Amino acid sequence: MTNKPLIGVSSCLLGQPVRYDGGHKHARYITDELSAHFDFLPVCPEVAIGLGIPRPTIRLRRIGGDIRLVDGKDDSLDYTDRMREFADGLMPDLAGLSAYIFKKGSPSCGMTRVPVVDQPDRPRSYDGRGIFCEAFKARYPLVPTEEEGRLNDPAIRENFFERVFAWHRWQQLDEHSVSGFIGYHAAHKLMLMARGGHCYAELGRLVAGVRREDLPSRRREYIQRFMEIMAEHPDRGRQVNVLMHVMGYFKKSLDGHDKQELLRLFEAYKAGDVPLVAPLILLKHHLRVFPDPYLQTQHYLDPFPESLALRSVIHNG
Repeated sequence: MTNKPLIGVSSCLLGQPVRYDGGHKHARYITDELSAHFDFLPVCPEVAIGLGIPRPTIRLRRIGGDIRLVDGKDDSLDYTDRMREFADGLMPDLAGLSAYIFKKGSPSCGMTRVPVVDQPDRPRSYDGRGIFCEAFKARYPLVPTEEEGRLNDPAIRENFFERVFAWHRWQQLDEHSVSGFIGYHAAHKLMLMARGGHCYAELGRLVAGVRREDLPSRRREYIQRFMEIMAEHPDRGRQVNVLMHVMGYFKKSLDGHDKQELLRLFEAYKAGDVPLVAPLILLKHHLRVFPDPYLQTQHYLDPFPESLALRSVIHNG
């Protein structure tokens, strides 16, 4: 890749003291572990629309069927339109983002299950989404998004960054290149197969026979479905099917001992005894010894920087 992916981040997660109480919600994982691989674009929508530091709290309030962003104590102080106008004005500047990490539970930035007050004397519901986040998701529905809290889950974290780098690779493509489009699909074959063999075939029909004149429409349909498929979490059974597929490329090169060693690792991974990185390390060793031009193009083997250690944790799947 020619440059780091750019990630939008709620400013408080980077340690900036922009919260209502003058504090922050510094997420060390973001600044300490991700900064080597990503550039960050900090955004605090509440400060950007003129709310001070410190400031009264704000909340989501259901009024007349619409969810509004209002003062925590006075519903007549309504900031919804101001927030939406700010979001509309900023959206063009966010076109280059490869991902966005939002602050959990925030009435401006929360991605899911944000508290909503229906009636002051009744329990809150948890079906809201921050007003700024909602605008971003509407404008850029394919850009991977997550909340900082959910990134503590190894399976969610792995899937998120797999999508981030896949989306970043798409951003690097020449949108007028037929060969680039075809090559992108080919290089993600094993990643798609991990979601089911039918996924690669389904998207292959959008790539087959593509011509320059229908490239724009094919690309739009392709990437929408591609990102939907990539949001699925592969289970261990499908991962093992892909590992077996990769092993097949070495069937004439490996002796019986090497093959049995791989099969034992595959079974250990399937049983949840070792993480995915264990069989992959051995497969990549064999690939270095017995280079294969096709396998060397597959992003499945290295979907993200190795130092992120995203496949080194055993998780449900």
